[in-house]
Amino acid sequence: MANTEAKAFDISSAAVQNNVFMAAEQADGKCGGENVSPDLKWSGIPAEAKSLALIVHDPDAPHKHGWYHWIVVDIPVTVTGIEKGAKFAKPARALDGYNGPCPPAGHGVHHYNFTLYALNVERMELKPSLTPYEIEKAVKAHALAQTKVTGLYERK
Repeated sequence: MANTEAKAFDISSAAVQNNVFMAAEQADGKCGGENVSPDLKWSGIPAEAKSLALIVHDPDAPHKHGWYHWIVVDIPVTVTGIEKGAKFAKPARALDGYNGPCPPAGHGVHHYNFTLYALNVERMELKPSLTPYEIEKAVKAHALAQTKVTGLYERK
């Protein structure tokens, strides 16, 4: 009997693992890191998806909507990941380049959500004036599915 079960939409990384502290090299230079974006790979993209978006968000940051560390939209569904330190190739658009973890000193453990969205549009039409929070809302409005991996970081 053939396995007809759909493959789960999943994101993974050697550098970012769920609820595990991220390496210092991923941290921003202000926190002693090298600001190196982690490797990411994904699988099980829904067949109806037309593009992908990646949003890295720290909900623990002392700002109204947290802090956004990386926003990339218009990632082709044929792309299955990115290597450590690499940039996404066009037509993907990095609206906010990778900015590694750097929470305020003594602020405790922060959670860095690397969320990948499968979208029902090939290209996100976004006004340049949108805030990262507004971009995230627009992405979520087009999301067919999402998956995430959450890394931790603390600045002592």
